[in-house]
Amino acid sequence: MSTLGALLKRQRDRHGWTQQEVVERAGLDRSSSYISSIETGKTSPSIDELDALARLFGTTSIDLLREASGITPDWEFEPNSDLARLVTLYQALDPIEKDSALAYLEFLRDRQQRKVI
Repeated sequence: MSTLGALLKRQRDRHGWTQQEVVERAGLDRSSSYISSIETGKTSPSIDELDALARLFGTTSIDLLREASGITPDWEFEPNSDLARLVTLYQALDPIEKDSALAYLEFLRDRQQRKVI
């Protein structure tokens, strides 16, 4: 089992990026010392920051957390193409746009439920 920080450092080293490059490429509003603090286990990234780091390294935050905690599921989940597209689009939004997108989806769901009844 590896810590999340050690896992992120391995990913960064594998790509040959400096801590500053990770900050810039992931679009984090932080200094490079923040990445150092994560890698050494002194701090943990927020959910949004972890998501941005995961995307940067070509994975998901769930997969990073699974690997860091040593959890391996006994099943595989393969999202259909619509769900994968939705997740990709959602991840590209800023926090306010994410709230709006979720509110709109809830509106559509509620409207659909009213039609069924």
